[in-house]
Amino acid sequence: MDTEYADLTGHHAVNQSLAMHNKPVLPAENQATTDEMQLGFRIGAIGFLLPVSLHCEVIERSVINAIPNVKPWFSGLLNNRGNIIPVFDLSLLLGESINPSQKRYLFAIDRGDKTIALWIDGYPKLLNGIGQPVQMSPSLPEWLQNNVNNAYQHENQVWLKVRYEQLFASLGKQVAIKGQML
Repeated sequence: MDTEYADLTGHHAVNQSLAMHNKPVLPAENQATTDEMQLGFRIGAIGFLLPVSLHCEVIERSVINAIPNVKPWFSGLLNNRGNIIPVFDLSLLLGESINPSQKRYLFAIDRGDKTIALWIDGYPKLLNGIGQPVQMSPSLPEWLQNNVNNAYQHENQVWLKVRYEQLFASLGKQVAIKGQML
């Protein structure tokens, strides 16, 4: 599955590696299990799940334009092939310390004017057979807890299925409201 951007240095469409997997997308929200293939990425101690059908890419060697007088977790704006993309560092928002020796990746999610980018720890990976939801941790911050559909235990790690469009909208509102903290 080639993309129109396959030749661009520093852009890796995550979905390209999924072409060989002819799996259906995520089950409907009311179904209890997530046995289908998922794309997982980690930010600090928290794992996040994405449907493999959602366009995602890892972006390397990009300039992020900082904006003055915004929260530290809003890294700024990125021009990605003519699309202006907001960049969020959820590690800072989660209060996690960032290890400067650890490789972090800029991970763009979705397409067009819905695209946002997150700093993630390590390269995203395919996960299969996540299974049954588990009790969500009460230690999640409210801004995240309000946007989580389910939590899953897989390979001794917790993975969250998040309502990303709702999460991104709430983060965008927080950036736009001067002086308000999450």
